[in-house]
Amino acid sequence: MTAKVSLKYYLLTTRNTSGSLPVYLRITVQRKKAELHTGYTVKQKDWSQEEQSTRANNIVNKELAKKKSRVYELISELEKVNKPVSASILKDLLTGKGKVNIGLLPYFEKHIKEIEIRNEIKPLSVNKYKQSLASLKKFISSHFKAPDFNLEGVDYDFINQYDLFLKTEYDLHKNTINKYHSRFRTILLKALAEGHLTKQPYANYKLNTVKTDREFLSSDELNQVIALDLSHNQSLDRVRDVFIFSVYTGVRFQDAQDLTIENLSTYKKKPSIRFIQQKTGRAIEIPLFPQAKKIIEKYKTSPERKVLSKLLPKISNQKVNSYLKIIGDQAGLNRNLTHHIARHTFATTICLNNDMPLEDLSMLLGHSSLKTTQIYGKITQERIFKSVQKANINITNALKKVK
Repeated sequence: MTAKVSLKYYLLTTRNTSGSLPVYLRITVQRKKAELHTGYTVKQKDWSQEEQSTRANNIVNKELAKKKSRVYELISELEKVNKPVSASILKDLLTGKGKVNIGLLPYFEKHIKEIEIRNEIKPLSVNKYKQSLASLKKFISSHFKAPDFNLEGVDYDFINQYDLFLKTEYDLHKNTINKYHSRFRTILLKALAEGHLTKQPYANYKLNTVKTDREFLSSDELNQVIALDLSHNQSLDRVRDVFIFSVYTGVRFQDAQDLTIENLSTYKKKPSIRFIQQKTGRAIEIPLFPQAKKIIEKYKTSPERKVLSKLLPKISNQKVNSYLKIIGDQAGLNRNLTHHIARHTFATTICLNNDMPLEDLSMLLGHSSLKTTQIYGKITQERIFKSVQKANINITNALKKVK
């Protein structure tokens, strides 16, 4: 609190001082004063000006102490939203004639600081909140031409326009947009609980989830990416290696970027990687396919390995996805290639299409529930083809026995 404030209780004396006298509060800020009746009266003989309290009624003393505390709370609220602090403003707020307009963006920032201090959620989730805050800043600046927006002014229309902004500005999928809404709704529920809102703006706004298929590369498409000659472009080659590593391990982008030589392990003399997933906080060990091991070996003399002990080249997620689009185009894929497709390809093409049990895949992906893994268990053309081939062999062998 930067504002210098003086608070003083006193009795308003009159010519007739025989009865009870009103207790007044004098607020002084930067030598300017404002005075208001507290709503209480005290007999002069019971009043101690030195202690600014009455000797006769402890309940009154408690209420006077609460009012002082409220003044300091109001000062804190005003300073948080960069509002001026004066004696007259504080008087208006105490008497109900004024109201602190809390800015949405500072309130959101305050929430992020609180969850960081409490360490209640993982750093990855905190970053998602920061991502949502950045989108709201951009939305308010673009839509309202203003640096901030009054928290109490958030309503159904604000949410609806924010939804459209996320779609048009960021071209996000509906389910991803819902995650932005979910984080924003958490902020508004907190504001409602703290009394800054009188109703929940999301009460009548429905978030409909769209059922989607997990995109993955078929064996042929994967081979097209692997066979692509990128010797002329080191950046594209490094990005492809990062992608292929996750194709053969199922490791999420950030987890892969965090891997160091300390994460290398062995099980029965077979190489593996052991690490803790950022998203779930679960410890996981993944045996290494030769293709993944080869990529690790490729970068044993890289600057990232020598300086940071990193297993893979250090590249931003944005740059990886930008370069993967180029790689996908050059490989002749009719889709927008992203790093997350690597994890889906691992689950479907590498594991399930090679008859890995769903329970084993669930362990490799670090899922806490088999139900989460089952979304990968859909029938693919490759699995149908293999099933028909297997059935055909069994039928042929059976016919041979009949003959």
